[in-house]
Amino acid sequence: FPPQPVKAKRQKVRYCDTNYVLLIAIIEAVTGQPLHQVHEELLFRPLDLRHTWLAGHSRPLEPTPKPAMLWVDSEPVEIPLMMRSFWGVYSTTEDTLSFLHALIRGEVFDDPATLSLMQQRWNRFTFPLDKAALRAPGWLIEYALGMIRFRLPRALTSLHPMPAVFGHTGSTGTWLFHCPELDVLLSGTVDQATAGAIPYRLVPKILRAVDSAAR
Repeated sequence: FPPQPVKAKRQKVRYCDTNYVLLIAIIEAVTGQPLHQVHEELLFRPLDLRHTWLAGHSRPLEPTPKPAMLWVDSEPVEIPLMMRSFWGVYSTTEDTLSFLHALIRGEVFDDPATLSLMQQRWNRFTFPLDKAALRAPGWLIEYALGMIRFRLPRALTSLHPMPAVFGHTGSTGTWLFHCPELDVLLSGTVDQATAGAIPYRLVPKILRAVDSAAR
């Protein structure tokens, strides 16, 4: 779709990594350091994320097992140069949950208002009309500044509406979410390149199980 006014109340949105690449360039220009050093100094060491690193650019702070294999359908794939080129992050569920916990407690940004700014303006994704869009986050989610808000509409949740979750997913079936209503943090992956939609089917089931157990 064509360019849109930045200040428009509602905008068409479509996910891509362009802003991520631009942000990397801005961070490196402002700090005068490569991105992996900025991550280590401002995030990994202060938050004690000892098993998290940027693929092909750095190493974890402590010895860490080799990352799980990535799959495309039934075929294993190793793409170290590609992972390096788009600054892929390797981590563990423990580290990602620690990061998310620190984020919601206001320990990541110097100004706590930054997190509120990231969640100030939500735009709903449009319904996918092409094959490429079918693999990307779809119409059930809303996007703000680097953060997803996801909840199933009441029509799809029978008698128990799904509470909203905030966080992000990845194209290989990864997810990291916070559900404020249930006070739950969720992190996981299936490491499958064809499973980008899996988190949007699995997370509601997990939330229902948590909610039922708490009743």
